[in-house]
Amino acid sequence: MTERERLLLTGHAHHLLRQARDGERVFREHTDYVHGVRLLHELAAEHGVALHAWCLLPDRLHLLATPLGDPWGLSVFMKALSCRVALRHRERHRSSSPWRRRYHASPVEPGQWVLAAMCFIERLPIEAGLAVAAYHYPHSSYRTRLGKTDHYPLTDPPEYRRLGDTLVDRAAAYRRYLKEGLDPRETWAIDTAVRRNRLTGSPRFVKEVYLRYGVLCINRGPGRPRKRRQAPGSDRL
Repeated sequence: MTERERLLLTGHAHHLLRQARDGERVFREHTDYVHGVRLLHELAAEHGVALHAWCLLPDRLHLLATPLGDPWGLSVFMKALSCRVALRHRERHRSSSPWRRRYHASPVEPGQWVLAAMCFIERLPIEAGLAVAAYHYPHSSYRTRLGKTDHYPLTDPPEYRRLGDTLVDRAAAYRRYLKEGLDPRETWAIDTAVRRNRLTGSPRFVKEVYLRYGVLCINRGPGRPRKRRQAPGSDRL
């Protein structure tokens, strides 16, 4: 399987990445972000995609999402989202499509890796130097997760729901987890997996996918998030 090919799996969360061409900005002003977020939720509902986490940055967007039906619905969803954003970009900024040719996708191993991918996505503004804290960045799902918006359009994965009995309990546990941040090996594994269209997860997950689908999709990264750090609401991350 080459790095240009995408593997989409039924019933799995996927880390999705859509990047702009070099030097191009997709989201230039506040209204661009507002429009993008509205499209995210509208098109996810239309195409049967459960959104778990998202972050819009000036030159790219990251999503964590699970297809509710045929996994190729993710591609339909991403194509529709890309086209609608590009259309506004052309009308608003008098410019051609800002996107690179293809989006990237990485199926995520259920369990600890799903929480790690959520944390990776919602910490991106900090890593990019756009905010000193995830809470201060308005163009991601993090403020929604903390209950700071009028409605809650996210679909929490089972891994997140196990963090507490109530929305408040889960948000408090996750806030502590995100504040601590990821190990550099975790960050490297998640980032390279999505950019290479590889699996995000352990060698066991790679083997399971190979045995079931006949596809070898190795990222050549660390085996799993480190064991020594305690995950919120569980014995391990």
